Amino acid sequence: MKNIFTIVLFLTALNFYGQDNKVSFLNLVGNNIQVPRGCEAVSEYELQACNGTSIKWDYYTDDMLSAVFDATISAFAEGSAAKTEVKFTSFGSELKGFKFKTGNTYQFFLRGTIKDQPLMINLGTPNDIASEDDLDGFLSLFFDKVG
Repeated sequence: MKNIFTIVLFLTALNFYGQDNKVSFLNLVGNNIQVPRGCEAVSEYELQACNGTSIKWDYYTDDMLSAVFDATISAFAEGSAAKTEVKFTSFGSELKGFKFKTGNTYQFFLRGTIKDQPLMINLGTPNDIASEDDLDGFLSLFFDKVG
């Protein structure tokens, strides 16, 4: 009987831990966004390998957000010549930041508050985003307006 119990426990554990823990929804301050087909979510806060575009966000306190954002912009600006101010709107909240062009890639660093939660968004894409028309299919799930 003890051997049967051990075998059942072992098979249950194998089944539980052997399951694919694929993330199917992203969580942007309580807004659930389905991971697009053909894309890969690293966590519910980071999407990579989606038609060459990656997006990630981190939550902070107001004080920490300013410090981390300023340090990130300073570090990134050292290796890049072109820095442009940008504004995006996400779930009705304005996000401000900078766009950098490095080679064939555009890197956007945005900061703001959505639903009273300060956050920083890091967006890397091969496409320049200057207006809503430039938001490809899945980026339009994150952003309402550009400019």
